[in-house]
Amino acid sequence: MAKFEKLHLECVDAQYEDNYQKLVLTFLHEDRGEVRDVSLNKGIFDAKTKKFIFDEKKAAQVDEWCEEYFGLPFERMGEAIGEWKDIYCYPNFNSLWEVQMIEKFGDDMEGQIFETEIVKAFDDGKKISLQFEYEGELYESKMQYADFLEGRNEWFVNPQKKRKQFEKFVEKFNMPVEEIENMVGKKVMVEVKKAFGEFIYNEIKPFKKKPAAKGRKTS
Repeated sequence: MAKFEKLHLECVDAQYEDNYQKLVLTFLHEDRGEVRDVSLNKGIFDAKTKKFIFDEKKAAQVDEWCEEYFGLPFERMGEAIGEWKDIYCYPNFNSLWEVQMIEKFGDDMEGQIFETEIVKAFDDGKKISLQFEYEGELYESKMQYADFLEGRNEWFVNPQKKRKQFEKFVEKFNMPVEEIENMVGKKVMVEVKKAFGEFIYNEIKPFKKKPAAKGRKTS
């Protein structure tokens, strides 16, 4: 799992940025003489403009977080100053909750094959996700069946791709996707591969096929 430090800190500042689209909460660690910033952004990152663009779904989510963690609407988060909260401090960011980080293998792992165990398996409506641990870190082998439309900055299901991925899942693991929770605890073989000479991905090897039932001889 991703490594973090959990600290109980006091909120000492709350600043709005980008025309009230982003909120930055500052928490003080007085003993160390350090501050930790937690950002809540109502926008999603646009790869083309390299900027955050307002998104209604993300905005609603941020509003829910403010109510859940502080009992305040987004517009009144200045009143959160003086509150003490558990802050999860990761190498590159801080959060009000533990964040599940999916790691990725580097080029040096290409061609490696190892045995591990599935710790989490689900279909999130966009992809089939099989997660496993390697040397204490969490990794994912996924079967994507949604396409990303850059113009909308959203994922949309491709029905043909979904059908093919579901069929592939059945072929590989001898079970329908509807029973994917049964993958948890299964021992699997994972191979680290590279696609198009560039992208590293994890492939879980198929399970052995069940022998076909033998027909009874008739006299």
